[in-house]
Amino acid sequence: MAVLRFVLLGPLEVRVDDTPVNLGPVKQRLFAATLLLDPNEVLRTDHLAEMLWGQPRPASAAANLRTYAHGLRRALRTAPGAPTRLHTRTGGYLLEVRPGERDLDEFQEAAHRGRAALAAGNLESAETSLGTALRMWREPALADLPLPPTLAGRLARLAEQRLIVEEDHVQARLGLGGAAELVGRLRETVAAHPLRQRSWAQLMTALYRTGDVAGAVAAYLHARQALAEQTGLDPSPELQALYRDVLHHSPQLAADRPGTDTTGIVAAARTPPRELPARIDGLVGRRSAIATALAWLDGPARPAVVALHGPGGVGKSALAVHLAAELADRYPGGTLYVDLQGSDANLPPLRPVDVLGRFLRTLGMPGNAVPADPGEATACFRSTVAGRGMLVVLDNARDAAQVRPLLPGDESCTTLVTSRRILATLPHSRHLAVELLSREAAVRLLAAECGAERVAAQPEQADRLAELCGLLPLALRIVGARLASRPQWPLDRLVARLTDPRHRLDELEYDDLSLRASIQHAYAALTGGDERDRRGARILRLVGGTRLPVVSARAVAALLGEPVAVAEDTLELLADQRLVEPRRPGTYAIHDLLRLFAAERAQDEPTADLEAALGRLTQLYQLGSRDVTRLANAGWSPTAGSEPPAPAWQESPTTPEQAARWLAEEHANIVAAFTQAAEGGPATARLAALLAWSSAAALRRHGYRHEAVRLIDGAATLTDTLGLPLEHAAALFYRASLNRGTGDPSRVEADLLRCLELVRSLDDRDRISACLEALGVLHYRTGALDRSLAHHDEALALRRASGKPLLVGASLSNSAQVRMAVGAQEEAFAGVEEALRIAREIGAVGLEGAALSMWGQLLCLAGRWTEALPVLTEAVAVTERAGDLPSRSEAHLARTAAHLRLADPVSAARDAAEAGDLAARFGDRYVLAVARHAAARAAEATGDCEAAGRSTAEARELLRSLPGYREPHYELFFGPFAAR
Repeated sequence: MAVLRFVLLGPLEVRVDDTPVNLGPVKQRLFAATLLLDPNEVLRTDHLAEMLWGQPRPASAAANLRTYAHGLRRALRTAPGAPTRLHTRTGGYLLEVRPGERDLDEFQEAAHRGRAALAAGNLESAETSLGTALRMWREPALADLPLPPTLAGRLARLAEQRLIVEEDHVQARLGLGGAAELVGRLRETVAAHPLRQRSWAQLMTALYRTGDVAGAVAAYLHARQALAEQTGLDPSPELQALYRDVLHHSPQLAADRPGTDTTGIVAAARTPPRELPARIDGLVGRRSAIATALAWLDGPARPAVVALHGPGGVGKSALAVHLAAELADRYPGGTLYVDLQGSDANLPPLRPVDVLGRFLRTLGMPGNAVPADPGEATACFRSTVAGRGMLVVLDNARDAAQVRPLLPGDESCTTLVTSRRILATLPHSRHLAVELLSREAAVRLLAAECGAERVAAQPEQADRLAELCGLLPLALRIVGARLASRPQWPLDRLVARLTDPRHRLDELEYDDLSLRASIQHAYAALTGGDERDRRGARILRLVGGTRLPVVSARAVAALLGEPVAVAEDTLELLADQRLVEPRRPGTYAIHDLLRLFAAERAQDEPTADLEAALGRLTQLYQLGSRDVTRLANAGWSPTAGSEPPAPAWQESPTTPEQAARWLAEEHANIVAAFTQAAEGGPATARLAALLAWSSAAALRRHGYRHEAVRLIDGAATLTDTLGLPLEHAAALFYRASLNRGTGDPSRVEADLLRCLELVRSLDDRDRISACLEALGVLHYRTGALDRSLAHHDEALALRRASGKPLLVGASLSNSAQVRMAVGAQEEAFAGVEEALRIAREIGAVGLEGAALSMWGQLLCLAGRWTEALPVLTEAVAVTERAGDLPSRSEAHLARTAAHLRLADPVSAARDAAEAGDLAARFGDRYVLAVARHAAARAAEATGDCEAAGRSTAEARELLRSLPGYREPHYELFFGPFAAR
């Protein structure tokens, strides 16, 4: 049965069998959090709406809650056919949470046990239980969510509970004689919470018990000042009494003494082994990892093994040694340590039987008595350590087979293991990923290595060094050591040496430290392995040779010329070796420095094989982009007739939802493939031109305008150089589309006229009509209605003659506004209705969304505001499914106008904001200006003059940089635009 875990004390997480679950968008996560705060209770719909939106809540609140409930049910389903945890009840919802599944329950139970023990005077038990409760807090509760005021108030009460437990835990530690170690912790507490008098009292007590009487007096004076300034009150009678006791050295302030051995007899025993190497100075950025491991070891299901895994150079060994040193006092039998050499390119991995012999000799067994048989040695080791309470540290393990014979079999012992791989088959184990440092922690590590003064003198250069080191501790230590050996060097000297990627790995070597050698060991193991291993090595070479930003299974399949299943299987091997990092199913990341190593090794791949792989990769994205467009347009694509057939390894999306995910995962790779293919020979360069042509429109519609611009600007130059008239015409056409609403309309028109000239010379009537229609749209946007209508009429005539329904429908929809503007209302409505009928008959979801958006706009222009609202709401839904951001933005703008006319300015403001966000995503600054203008009207209607002024100023600034644009219907919707 799957195990569910609900984590609220920090960023919201739900895990199934320790695997995080995607809880969906922010509002759905807030919905889940609200239910988890009151589990197993029916929360009424109006209460949930109040918690999620406050007042006024949207009219669609109930429908939105149903949507969130549906999404949450799917996320929480642990297996096909498994019972749901989210139940719909009359008027509300109930989330079923079972005992032991919610960390908040465990926190409260541990806190209750701790307080009970504290009240009974059992300080050791109290300290343990309260410490367990505190370690469950990773960050403030629901730290990753934007909390409405209603939820924020609820969580403030939880934070108060945490502070009380913190104070109880300090009280227990004070009673156990821990005054000295508490001073720093208490100073942080009172700095963050200066009105908590109990914490001030504990700080005074701790300072007094460490002999710092003056510090205790100063603490009281600071407390009194804070209380006076922030509340106008004096300290409590209890705090004042404690102050008097400090001044008079009252005996009752003396530290409680731990119990002593009343017999006075100390048992003779061998000194326990303490084999840990020295801790590395400057361990930073690992507080969360240490807290997690300690929480596991303090928990009710204490693991026998804590296994740390991570890529080479990430600092697993340093963390393991630090953690072992923290734990050492818990293990009276001592600490054993061995480097198993599983990650050293220059040394063979140690055999388990040799390690066991060494351990047994350390534990006092004569050398000639150590068994030579591996099985006997393991049994002897386990018998020797049984009941002794030992900590065993196995560093740099190669695999689970090397580790398993070295594990004690006794519950009094604990083993820490480090390995690049996740050693998932080890018994009774918990696995902790050691991640890259944060940027702030990386800079702190650099400062610890080379001197805080140097880092403080050049903070920007220090930040750049952290970036060039990829936030990898080994690289940072190498850089820090080099700087420490060259005290006269400023940081920018080393920045300059590291900036060139061709020599960066050369620079990341110093004395016995080498990043390249660390990576080489794992790569060499692949090249010397079986067929699957060797294919993994080849993937690294091909990824390095093609500079892929994202390593996706489909891209690797194209590089290899193999099925996607083969590519994904091999990528999973690389993920096990921590040479790539899994992100989402089928998608992986590769560290920047490992990528440089892969680029070096790409020279081992034959040049012809690299060129062929690049050609397959470019073809993958050209055909995939074509299929994204086909999904929205009933099988039509702009490159119809210009592309080769799909190869066997091609994997393209088959639904609009898959198309959106495909572009989200691959848009950066599309640009990388185009850039590299454009630099190749004529055949590969022509593939690059086809790729730009296929993908530009889809990228823009889905919000990747920057990527589309890079492709089309490059394609315009490339196709002109290669003398490809059709491909050059396509580049000009899409450059005009991308610049419409952002650039000078005269330059947009020049590109379209040149494109029209080229396609007329090729007698390509479909593309002639596309140019004419684009000119019609441009002239409407600049207010030239007669020219616009003439272009639209000519385009429509060509398309009706072609007999292609999709193109006819597009013309009818796109020309409706201009027909409405010149007074042909009946013709405009008839055209949109025909376009909508065509879209639904042929299954063109893209045309359907655009036509619905246009129909809603026409209803608004006709003053039929109430009729327009449901049409525009449907348009928003369909264009979202199709991934058509421009049409969706237009639908939101029209719905803004309808809400304003129907006296609903709050809904109007939401629609205007959404329209602006969408316009920013697809890069149309004119539509963004309209959205800000609309937002100003909505703000005026709500009486928010300040917001209206800000929106008006932003609209005015945008319009100033866009001379010549003026779509008539927007002035009818929102009034004249601000003076430019």
